[in-house]
Amino acid sequence: MTRTQNSFYNMVTGFGSSLLLIALNFITRTVFIRTLGTDYLGLEGVFSNILTVLDLANLGFDSAIGYKLYKPIEEGDRQRIQLLMKLYRQVYFIIGCVIAAMGLCLIPFLPQLAKDYDRLASLGLNGAFIFLIYLFNTVSSYWFFAYKNAFIGATQKIYVLTVAGYFVSMANSLCQILVLTQTHNFVYYLLVQIGFTIAQNLLNAYICDRRHPYLREKVAGRISRDEVKGLFKDCSVLLLHRVCGTVVNSSDIIVLSVMSGLQSVGLYSQYLMVKNQINSLLFKFVSSLQASLGSLYSTGNLEWSRSAFQVVNFFTVWLFGVSSIGLALLLDEFITLWAGPGFVVTSWTTAAGVTVRTPLALLIGIEFYIAGQGMYLMIFREVTAAFRYIRIRPIVTIVANLALSIWLVPRIGIAGCVVSTIIAHGGTFLTVDPWVLWRRILHTSPRGYYLRNLAYKAVTIAAGLVCWYICGRIALGGVPGFIVRGCVCVAVPSAFYAACFCRTEEFHFLLDTVKSLLPGRKTAGGDDN
Repeated sequence: MTRTQNSFYNMVTGFGSSLLLIALNFITRTVFIRTLGTDYLGLEGVFSNILTVLDLANLGFDSAIGYKLYKPIEEGDRQRIQLLMKLYRQVYFIIGCVIAAMGLCLIPFLPQLAKDYDRLASLGLNGAFIFLIYLFNTVSSYWFFAYKNAFIGATQKIYVLTVAGYFVSMANSLCQILVLTQTHNFVYYLLVQIGFTIAQNLLNAYICDRRHPYLREKVAGRISRDEVKGLFKDCSVLLLHRVCGTVVNSSDIIVLSVMSGLQSVGLYSQYLMVKNQINSLLFKFVSSLQASLGSLYSTGNLEWSRSAFQVVNFFTVWLFGVSSIGLALLLDEFITLWAGPGFVVTSWTTAAGVTVRTPLALLIGIEFYIAGQGMYLMIFREVTAAFRYIRIRPIVTIVANLALSIWLVPRIGIAGCVVSTIIAHGGTFLTVDPWVLWRRILHTSPRGYYLRNLAYKAVTIAAGLVCWYICGRIALGGVPGFIVRGCVCVAVPSAFYAACFCRTEEFHFLLDTVKSLLPGRKTAGGDDN
């Protein structure tokens, strides 16, 4: 099976999985709100993000090992694969233990991390016990064979696990909904989640062993000490990037919790959930290409790698451009239809009593577009090991994001979380990383990349303004009106991109690829595609 076909199957199953998860998560979240309320929602947001920070103990080892696996898989070197997986298993167990220890040390500081922590007792909750459940859910993946997921991903066959995950996800959501409606018990809701997390990892491990039985064989020897040192050196750099990603994506909600309380976190969590669900959906599209790109780069053909970079760039801009316009124009309307007008954030009253208008949906749309550009840069950075040359930039991004969050949240509230991310991420990540990728990895000038992306941004802004004008003149209300405006936000930007870039090589490559995957068509280029 060709790289193009593997990527296509990964993309289709990933898209299906994301759609299913989005539907299930929204149904479960709706039941959650109706049965438990915003205080529990805020608690879930805070503890989840604390554990996301602790997950940095991973050190980026999964990415470092994934990069090492592409070449032996391409060459069929089973012994090398077995040695890497043996090391991976050992390190993952240790990481789980480290995260568990760090989590236990955090328990005395939980009252400082959640401003309204004392209110938990009035809800009949033991905050430390709830945190321990979240902690075990995180470390269980490291202790129950999750390392095998990375191997399946590196073989470009992640769609196999995705299909199996459909059934686990449906069963998990169904059980959580039943627990919420029948017991209204938050602890039982969390325990169900843990059970299905473990079940998913056990099922994935079983599938991996059935498809690749040699992974169960004992192998003599070990990875050389020098290579292990090299791996951990890579991990030290990847840790900076993971810390950066976590600070940009997760720490804002902790800052909001400390400064504004659980109710503010609950409101922001609604917006964040919608954004994250769409991001997860689109990430499946882009990440489905990762293993194929890593395999392609391992061949040493830089011309193909340059072309692939440009095509994925255009593909990502199209996906995230359409979605960012939809979020900016329709997110408030969606929140109103889904959760009610009480969950929509249109203004913020500061501690000084000043009311500040808060265009939160527009800001999230801008942030989402920037995140999309960062996503494909991250993928190329990891499959080419470009992270080795980017050491200072993550530190600058972290400092800028935290400083801006702490300064802006008291002044403009929830919007401060988003503005800080836009400035810190857009001002550092999107300027430094492309330069390194083109200069140090692809060995050519990045000038064309920057000019091309300026054109993409200009077209996206123009399309967004046209959508805003059209949507503002659609008088239809309710769900039918939302659907019509949603169709406008998809059709208009897509028409803009097609009309403006139809003569480019990237557009024709995508068009030819789609044609080659249609029934009765043959993929051109054989296994090299």
